[in-house]
Amino acid sequence: MGFIRFDVLGPLRVRCDDTLLQLTGRKYRTVVSYLALQPEYSVAIEDLVRAAWSDKRPSSAHHQVRKMVSALRTSLDQDWDLVATSQDGYMLKLPPKQSDVSEFCRLFDQVMSGPLTSDDDLSAAYSALALWRGRPCEGSEPHGQERRISQLVEQHRVLLNKTVQGFGDRGRSDELASILHVASKIHGQPVTARSGVAVPAPAVSYAGTTQVPEPSGSTTPPPRPGSPVGPRCLPRDLQDFGGREREINELQKLLTAEGPHPQLVATVHGMSGVGKTAVAVRLAHRLAHHYPDGQLFVSLDGFSSASTATVSNALGILLRQKGLADEDISPSEDGRLAQWRTITAGQKLLVVLDDVCDIEQVEPLIPPSSESACIITSRIILNGIDGAHHISLEVPDEDECLEILSCMIGRRFDDEETKDARALIQQCANLPLALRLAAARISTRDFLNLRELSEQLSSSASIFSELEVPGRSLVGRLMTSFTCLEDFDHDRYLRLSLLPCPEIDETSVAAVLGVSTDWARRACRRFADRALLQRTRCGTYRMHPLLLQAAQLEAQKTIPFEEQRRLVRAAFLHYKASNGLVGASRISPSRVPDGHVVLRTLTQSAKLAARLGLQEELADLYTAWKELLPLVLDRRQQEAVGRRVLAVSQHLDRPACEGAPHRRRPRQARDMLPEGQR
Repeated sequence: MGFIRFDVLGPLRVRCDDTLLQLTGRKYRTVVSYLALQPEYSVAIEDLVRAAWSDKRPSSAHHQVRKMVSALRTSLDQDWDLVATSQDGYMLKLPPKQSDVSEFCRLFDQVMSGPLTSDDDLSAAYSALALWRGRPCEGSEPHGQERRISQLVEQHRVLLNKTVQGFGDRGRSDELASILHVASKIHGQPVTARSGVAVPAPAVSYAGTTQVPEPSGSTTPPPRPGSPVGPRCLPRDLQDFGGREREINELQKLLTAEGPHPQLVATVHGMSGVGKTAVAVRLAHRLAHHYPDGQLFVSLDGFSSASTATVSNALGILLRQKGLADEDISPSEDGRLAQWRTITAGQKLLVVLDDVCDIEQVEPLIPPSSESACIITSRIILNGIDGAHHISLEVPDEDECLEILSCMIGRRFDDEETKDARALIQQCANLPLALRLAAARISTRDFLNLRELSEQLSSSASIFSELEVPGRSLVGRLMTSFTCLEDFDHDRYLRLSLLPCPEIDETSVAAVLGVSTDWARRACRRFADRALLQRTRCGTYRMHPLLLQAAQLEAQKTIPFEEQRRLVRAAFLHYKASNGLVGASRISPSRVPDGHVVLRTLTQSAKLAARLGLQEELADLYTAWKELLPLVLDRRQQEAVGRRVLAVSQHLDRPACEGAPHRRRPRQARDMLPEGQR
């Protein structure tokens, strides 16, 4: 077995190298927690029995404890070297690096021995506090160790106050955001770096607990009126999050409104990566003091088929956040629902339910109290929730993206940088998640500046490969939006991604997929409700460019080559008949496309024709649209399109790729171009 570490400054965690051991059973976790709280100290077996069975113990209690210790040794692949048998019990023999408690105590003694005068002193203080993830042994607090836990919490409080003062004196308080967030959970009150004392001394302590002296010169400020006192389980509010003020202010006004029938349920829906969670968390932090009975947060993983939370699982998380122990939570969904409604009745709670997949998953979780509020995020429009306010979070415009990117990078742009930033924003298609990953590549010095990254994106075959960072995948996140569809809708959506026209109207969908217009209309509405299509006008939709690229990658892997050819050929024939100015009538109710749509359609058609061996069909489409082009494109655009079509058509004697048929070059390949371009 490799490196072993016991962590108890938060929920119990035992790691072997990078693997977390599964410690199942509350009594087993309690026994291990008792030993890990005091490494290098012998613990009597009777103390372990009392810790596991606080009231009525079975006659086999001592034997069961011995079996638990044996199981621990087996899981660690250790005999008596690590879990030693002493004269009257057991001892965990752990050097400081293998125990967060031992490491914290060592750093605590070091930091408290003198003032924080150097960067090394501040680093040691920060490292000590960063070991904490919550209250010691959270969820498996062993009976008999209350005094030890209280001592550790008191040491954390005093060290935190000294660290806040030290960082504040150097103007570095913003570096403590994550430390303060965890401290709020540990001490059960809001913790900020705005005053000299982050956490005042407790009015009451456990009997026998030694009070750790405060650093000299500190004063205890009075608590702020209206401060939250219930559990605070919100994720951290990103300090570099910018923009979205209009949407946040709208929701803040809604959820703090007074009156006989206030709307206290809000849903935020939008495509993947648009920033729904960031908006919800920022809003929740602003509203916290309005809901003093607690602010709860649950990620329902609604679009991850492997880990989507059930209603029962989500209720269990909420009940634990409200302070119920595992053994007190009902095993059944109905029982948990009754507990949730009982303990939240009449309370002023704020609940954030993130990444919801459907109404059935979320409605039972909305707190029943008329004074509680709920913020729900989803990629699906949840307008079936009665009494809720619904807001659609769209992709921000370019100016707001400038503000977002500026906050992420941490500086204002000069005129030259603004030009480069706008180019990068266009390449990221205004998607906040793509901008976040781009900013990460710059902040880690993978690229020196905005221009270098923008130039790399321009020359790269795929934006996705350039915006990959460890643990975060842009294409992976986008793909979850359509991989979770039912098989039939999943297949149809991928087929739509092959259409070369950036505007998808219901008539085109019906013609290409071979379905009725009514079926196409219902399908497009389903996709729009899931933020997979954006409605541009009645009956017409578009895919977000990055979502389109992700779907095209999946389509090329899953749809057979010949079927791709058939779909694109059908699209060419439909465009030729419906939008061309050749012939006496048009078969599509759609208006004549504007120049941007025509240019994008022909450009993408040329790419598809080259890949799928559809050069003749491309030539026919171009010929049908030849009279249309001067009406919607300027001369430079006409020449660019003509050259692209000609280049593709001149390769008719070579198959574009394996599987494409050998085609003979038509005589009119050059004749179809305007006379000035031949």
